[in-house]
Amino acid sequence: MTAPIPGPGPAPVPGPMPGPPGSGVLGRVEAAVAALGEVASLPLRQQVSVYTEAHRTLQETLGTIEER
Repeated sequence: MTAPIPGPGPAPVPGPMPGPPGSGVLGRVEAAVAALGEVASLPLRQQVSVYTEAHRTLQETLGTIEER
């Protein structure tokens, strides 16, 4: 019995798209602000979760600024 010949490994996973530093964070903040613009059309229970998520996003973003 012969040992199997190894083939090529798995294809590399592409990394994030290149762009200016912090562009991913900026996109998250913009998405949170856009969600706030739509919150009035949602039922109250969903509004609370949108506000909570926007608050979390802004806290995380400000936290990374303080680390620099």
